[in-house]
Amino acid sequence: MRYLLLIGLLIPTLGWTQKNNFELGLHLDNDSFVSTFNDFYYTSGLFLFANYSSSKSTSEKKIVHGFKIGQEIYNPREVKSFFPDDHNRPYAGYLFAEYNRTKMYASNRIIGMTFKLGVIGPDSKAADFQEWMHTTFGFGEIMGWEQQIHNLLVIQFGLSYSKPIFNRIASDKVDFHLLAATEIGTAFSSVHIGTLVRISLSKPLTSIQNSNYYNGLGTAIKEVYFFVSPKVNIQAYDATIQGSMFNNESPVTFNLKPVRFNGEAGIKIKYYQYNLSCMFNYTSDEIKNSSAKGYFYGLIVGSYVF
Repeated sequence: MRYLLLIGLLIPTLGWTQKNNFELGLHLDNDSFVSTFNDFYYTSGLFLFANYSSSKSTSEKKIVHGFKIGQEIYNPREVKSFFPDDHNRPYAGYLFAEYNRTKMYASNRIIGMTFKLGVIGPDSKAADFQEWMHTTFGFGEIMGWEQQIHNLLVIQFGLSYSKPIFNRIASDKVDFHLLAATEIGTAFSSVHIGTLVRISLSKPLTSIQNSNYYNGLGTAIKEVYFFVSPKVNIQAYDATIQGSMFNNESPVTFNLKPVRFNGEAGIKIKYYQYNLSCMFNYTSDEIKNSSAKGYFYGLIVGSYVF
């Protein structure tokens, strides 16, 4: 029933498919995409999303509304032990629904806003899903979910901003952007600052306003480009590591390393109505006084624009 209610949040977007560009897609995160050996920390994510262009969009400003539902799963390095002392990161599951709105200006400035509502803890059903996956596909038994972060209501609000930089050295094949984002809520509080570089692998770059990087739903029929986006992350709070800010009931928690490095690189392709992204993400050490180190995972995103 919980999943049906979340999926129901996507249904209202279907009314716009006849009047507006409408995108429906699936996003998969998994560390096994990069290495079956490095199956730990942020281990998997599964997201269904839909975007549509607003009827208020103009040639000067495009507005895209989006809806997403998703589940994220976090594990310690050792998943074959019931004992809390063997867990160098808490088990945690995160289930959420998201609404987002992105304004894309002709100047290629991007302003985004997100609102999320969800739950961290047993009600996320992450333990059930991961145990089913491991049993079904023969990955072996998972032990220790009894020690996961306890239930926590998640309410999150986020803002993001992007603008072109280094215009003098940019070209029709390469561009540069400054990125900044912040979020605050009962699960995560952080600030991100970084850059984005896009390098076309075919024809001249599509403007970021119309590109599939921000789900621009633009007029570009084809685009293929490589991108890299390094960021510095200042993390003030992370409930999947520290537990609830309202109590200390979770059996395994750690203190944060507040300054982290995050890097993402990959290839994005648009071919008429089809979008495909294949990416690699690295995050440096997150936790104080733990053997947990930096980790990486792969991302695959596919969508169709009606």
